Amino acid sequence: MKKFKLAVAALAASVSVSAFAPFTAQAQEEPVEITFWHAMNGPHQDMITELVEGFNGSQDQYVVVEQNQGDYSTLQQSIMASGVSGDLPTMSQLTNSNTPDYRDQGLLTPLDAYLTEENGWTDELKDGIFEGFMTGVTYDDGIYAMPFSKSVRLMFVNQDLLDEVEAEIPTTWAEVQALGEALDEAGLEEEAMGLENSISMEVETMARQNGATWISDDLTEVEIASETATEPVQFIKDLITNGHARQAGEDGYMSGPFSQGASALYIGSSAGLAHVLPGIEENGINMTTAEIPVFNDGENLTLFAGNDLGVFESASEEERAGAAAFLAYLLEGENTAKWAIGTGYLPITQAGLDSDLWQDYLAENPLVEAASAELDYGQSQVPYVGSSEVFSEIELALENIMINDADVQAEMQGIEDLVKGHLGVE
Repeated sequence: MKKFKLAVAALAASVSVSAFAPFTAQAQEEPVEITFWHAMNGPHQDMITELVEGFNGSQDQYVVVEQNQGDYSTLQQSIMASGVSGDLPTMSQLTNSNTPDYRDQGLLTPLDAYLTEENGWTDELKDGIFEGFMTGVTYDDGIYAMPFSKSVRLMFVNQDLLDEVEAEIPTTWAEVQALGEALDEAGLEEEAMGLENSISMEVETMARQNGATWISDDLTEVEIASETATEPVQFIKDLITNGHARQAGEDGYMSGPFSQGASALYIGSSAGLAHVLPGIEENGINMTTAEIPVFNDGENLTLFAGNDLGVFESASEEERAGAAAFLAYLLEGENTAKWAIGTGYLPITQAGLDSDLWQDYLAENPLVEAASAELDYGQSQVPYVGSSEVFSEIELALENIMINDADVQAEMQGIEDLVKGHLGVE
């Protein structure tokens, strides 16, 4: 966060407030229109609308016009098509794997010069953003997006199964394995751990907990195929082979089987809590939640997932300033807390976490406490051009390992070589 503050301060010092004078309310006869594309639906759409209306009603300089583009795939297609035609909106919701590609293609504008007090960006607001969120939106010391809808990995716990074997909630992966052995000894067929079909985030988390660099922040080091990095892959493979873990398989997501009592534990997105609860209640399962376990003797670490908001290079100066003001509004303590409560995501700032609104919510909803606690040590995956391709390839490699018994080291070496190729490192 110190690096973020210094970078913004240095740029802000070189851009005088007078540079933005032509775009003040006094110089505008009509409010500047800020077009905003997103892929939020259902309750999430309702919350977006509420926040947009709140911002529009809070001032008369700008008016945000939200435009739902459907799902994330359709949103991406719309951005690419509009990038070619030159008809992009002012700003958009962005997936973290696409943001570096859009920046590399010259579609996104750096936000640093617009994060000014005039646009609502006080030092308190900038300093209050959790540091781990900023890694995922910063490229070459420039800020190209702002975190918005963010989640962490959360461990869902079937307390009934743990009580049956008199086990404590695991805090390490070794204890997860021990729980599996205890369930076997008790003659229970349920697995200890349930995982999504997509486990690349779990693998990276465990590798980094184990001390592997994975991909360094400066993009000069890649460690995906070393023994330190591949040990967690083999560990998960062994858990599955020994019947102590399972993936969702044909169920698609593990939230369904877990809600039916198929496993004692389940690691998934904290934003998926709403998908787990109906089945848990229907099946009368006593559930709690916990922070994710640590691999070997590593430190607590979880990876952030979710989406950010970026501003396009094609926007005018006044539109960029308006987008920055809207972003500041969204990250105000009460507003980021309101968004989190209404959607299942997490507050983006310390002020949101400390707000009475969020603390009262935690008191009434203790199942969210573990996810909230993980904000202190959450980290973003390192962004780089080509990360979307790597994501697809690592998922295929892990599927090949878990299902087809492919060689762990060879598959992960292929991924390391692919990443190095994108980064241009040896």
